[in-house]
Order: sequence, then C-alpha cells, then structure tokens
Amino acid sequence: MLRKTKNSSLYILMIIIAVLQLFPLYWLVISAFKDNSEIIGGTVWALPTEWRLSNFTEAWVSAKVNQYFGNSVIVTLVTLLFVLLFASMMAYALTRMKFKYNSLILFMLLMGVMVPIHATLIPLFMILKNLGILSSRLSIILPYIAVNLPIGVYMLSAFLRTMPKELEEAAFMDGCGVVKSFFKVVLPLLKPPLASVAIFVFLAVWNELLMAATFIQKQELRTLPLGLMNFSGQYSISWGPLAAAMVISTLPILLAYVLFSDQMEKSFTAGAILK
Repeated sequence: MLRKTKNSSLYILMIIIAVLQLFPLYWLVISAFKDNSEIIGGTVWALPTEWRLSNFTEAWVSAKVNQYFGNSVIVTLVTLLFVLLFASMMAYALTRMKFKYNSLILFMLLMGVMVPIHATLIPLFMILKNLGILSSRLSIILPYIAVNLPIGVYMLSAFLRTMPKELEEAAFMDGCGVVKSFFKVVLPLLKPPLASVAIFVFLAVWNELLMAATFIQKQELRTLPLGLMNFSGQYSISWGPLAAAMVISTLPILLAYVLFSDQMEKSFTAGAILK
C-alpha cells in the first residue's frame, strides 16, 4: 500500500512537471494565432477568438523569415557536417595513434570548452576582418566549428577508449589501411555518440545569437535568431507574427526529436561512459 502511494505521488509530480514544461509551448502556439489585443489583454491560456493564419504568412513572407530560416539551415548543416567529421577523425587519432604529445593536444582541445564565448568576440572580429570574410556565412561557420569541436572530440574520445582494438586489428589483417579501417569499421560504430554530438551541436548553432549579431552585418545573411529581432519596432511589437516566427523556428527542433528520439536514447546510454 505504501509503495502504491509513493508511485502515485511520483506520477502526480511528473505530471505537474510535464504541464509546467509544456505550458510555455502551448502559450506560444496559441499566441501565434492571436492579435496584439488578445495577447496583451486576454487570458494567457484562452484559445484565440479568431485563428489568424495571416500571422504565419506575414512572418514567413513580409518579415523574411523564409530567408532567415534558409540561412540558419545552411549554416547549421555545414557546421554539423564538419564538426562530426573532424571530431571523429581527431578523436580516433588521439586515442588510437599513440605519439608523444597526444595527451597534451587533447588537453589543449578541452581547454577550449572552458573559454567563454564573450572573451573571444573581439579577437575573432579582428581576425575575420583581416581575412576579409567578415559579414559572410564563413564568418560564423568557422567560429561555430571551432567552438563545438572540443566537446565533440571529448565525447567521441571517451567512447573510443571503450571500443575493443581487435576489430581494427582484424581489418588491418584483411588489408585495410588506417583511413579505410576508420571509415569502414570505426565510424559505423560511432553512431550513438555521433548522434549525441549532433544533437548538442544542432541546438547550439540553431539557437546561437551573439556571434551572429557580432559578425553578420548584411541583412540578407542573418540567421533566424538574429532575424527575430526585426519584429521589435521603435514603438510597438507585432506579437502575433513574432510568435508565429518563433513557432517556425521551433519546428525543426521538435521534428529532430520526433525522428531521432530512439537514437537520442542510445546516445544518452553511450554518454554514461563519460565518467
């Protein structure tokens, strides 16, 4: 009886936490169909009196969310591709190829996790300006890769240390070289930690604002978080279209969770090796 009571209390607590977590998303979705008067003066949980699909049209076309969305997709996918490729190759080299300074190199990479982004903005701005790539997609893609690479190397290195070397030795005996062994044997086994790194990098890059606001001055190259700032006018804010734009920006994150939820669970299990 006592055990059933404890289980019931736990379920009730979990339901309360779930409601508290989901309510802001619910409020955001219904606000995307309201006008300013309903959002400001109405009840926060009330449904809109008139479902205004025009908010999405205004956000997508008039406010150029389609352009910002496309920029974010390009920047995120390119960053994700290079981080996963470079991090897996570097982690493999640092854990499998023993040389004099591999521990020092790994330590220096991990030091990058400890450096706050704010401390790098001015030096990065000057470097990108001298290179002549300021206000281009490269001006944020390159820093995004550099910022997310250390944590990717760390997570993949931890996984590789637990992987038996006999698989690679068997591949070498079959005539595979280091590169072929990496792509044919090691890389397929890295799917769980790669999924974990991919999720981390996707969320970090898709929602990043500070670097984009500092390094991108061209209106047509703005990413989605930076483009949302356009909804704030001098005297008023169009809350309905802004909420619609935020719903659009949230959809890829929800879609990624729905499509890769199973892989996410495996990646969390793989993350248990980080001890």
